[in-house]
Amino acid sequence: PDRGGIVSSFEFFTVLLSFVVSIGVANLLQTVAQLMQAQERVRFSLTWALWAAAIFNLQITYWLRSWTYHENFMLRIETSVPPLVLAIIAFMACGLASPRVPDTGEIDLRAFHNDDGRKYQIAYAAFMLMAIVQGILMADIASEALPPSKLLVDSMIQGAFAVMAILAAVFHKVRWLQVSVPALFIIFALGFYGQLMEQ
Repeated sequence: PDRGGIVSSFEFFTVLLSFVVSIGVANLLQTVAQLMQAQERVRFSLTWALWAAAIFNLQITYWLRSWTYHENFMLRIETSVPPLVLAIIAFMACGLASPRVPDTGEIDLRAFHNDDGRKYQIAYAAFMLMAIVQGILMADIASEALPPSKLLVDSMIQGAFAVMAILAAVFHKVRWLQVSVPALFIIFALGFYGQLMEQ
């Protein structure tokens, strides 16, 4: 319905979140485009590519899930701080996963992941842990209120993802772990997109 040009609290607040998330996504996508332009100098890394894809997906699912709160959102500390912190962590994850692309010389994505992978893995884990906090604090304003059992299951899944990201950071030299963890994140996200298509 027409509210005579009045902006809702949700719309007002999500403008800020939009800036933070979109800048992070744009930075990651720009890096990928630069790597494609300099492909002759790039030493490709499947591990880095999977983590970059998982982090990119993190931004998209975060944005889509934000709509859950549009009907009952009120600008309060407990409803504004968690989404903002999540947006900042997501932005940092994108930045940490984006290697510098010099004008000359080899661009070794394997070395980049070996040197910097722990940073964006920890950022991924921090996002998941903060998502648990948001889910608990904002459960009462979700458009589809989750029963306590479903909220517990969601929190356990997010907690498991955080643990897996931390394990990947700790056991950084274990290649199968570096590949399987982000691949699992991406596969799990496909189920989320499938649920959206059914709605």
